[in-house]
Amino acid sequence: MTGPGSPQRGRRAGPAEAPDPAPAEVAPGRRFRPTQFIPIGFGLAAIVALIVVCNPFALGGAFARFDLPLIPAILALSAAYYVLQGLRWYFLLRDIGARISIGDSILLNIAGQSTTMLPLGELSRAVFVSEACAEVEFGEVVATVTVQELILTLILILIAVPGVLSIHRALPVLIVALIGIAGVLVLLLVPPAFHLVHRLVERTPVLRRFTGQVDQLRQETVVLLQRPNTLGWSVLSLAGAGASVTLFWLVVRGVGGDLSWPVTSFVLAASYVAGAVSLIPGGIGAAEASVVGLLVAVGVDPATAIAAALIQRIADKGFATLMGFIAYAIARRRFRLSGVTAIRPGPPAEPATASMEPAGA
Repeated sequence: MTGPGSPQRGRRAGPAEAPDPAPAEVAPGRRFRPTQFIPIGFGLAAIVALIVVCNPFALGGAFARFDLPLIPAILALSAAYYVLQGLRWYFLLRDIGARISIGDSILLNIAGQSTTMLPLGELSRAVFVSEACAEVEFGEVVATVTVQELILTLILILIAVPGVLSIHRALPVLIVALIGIAGVLVLLLVPPAFHLVHRLVERTPVLRRFTGQVDQLRQETVVLLQRPNTLGWSVLSLAGAGASVTLFWLVVRGVGGDLSWPVTSFVLAASYVAGAVSLIPGGIGAAEASVVGLLVAVGVDPATAIAAALIQRIADKGFATLMGFIAYAIARRRFRLSGVTAIRPGPPAEPATASMEPAGA
């Protein structure tokens, strides 16, 4: 694999060349360890706890008054979000040299949603593309996913600003989230900061196995972030974020909540960040708990808040999982995918200074 900034990205080593070490190895058929499901168990327990502490009659009433005619619009917005996500991903995949059509990018993106609630499930779409496109490495594809999620998180936080300004006590949440995003960008783009992380990873007994992946993921991510069209095509991520917020807004209104679109965007953005930092697959439990807490804080009664959180989860991840199974069945035949896989760490990389510099540094 070529270094950062090289124009020959995605090029396979020729017969006379020694291939570069891959950042990760796809391990078909690898079984999940029981301990990997512990975070999911905690997440499900949190959802059960929310239901138990609520008045069952009040919760049942909130579900009963849901405005059923809104269902087609909600499901259409859910589908639109993942289509836009796949379309945005196409341009990132094209930047790393993947020869893939727009339709196949959308298909594999939706197919990857079939496992987002499983350990490492968020990497399934990267696995699928690396199997379908022999010209790109798995680590390169993971970098595109990282960049896409980072930009989406930033967009969600930015569009939540009007809602935050209308709820002054929510300002600290926005500041913390922005500091977190800024910290990630500093670690990626400022070499001394990343060198510090690199040394910490090397000296940690468990994490040192992942040194190679950390270095290469950072290299690929920096290259993508420095491309002008990475920011330009992020208008698609903005459209996807708008669809996601509108979906949630319709759900809240459907159960009788009365929130403005800006306030709804703040609640969704905060729950998205909470789910991400929880490290639980799909953010299950953490996202719902944050939605309920924030909705109650802005004046929604607990039963309505819980109903909205659960319906939003079903309309988003539940419907996406169903679409994912259908898309996966099509993609598996089309590309002869090996199936749902886990990722094994590659060999530790040798400490390097020049290789960790951003392109053009």
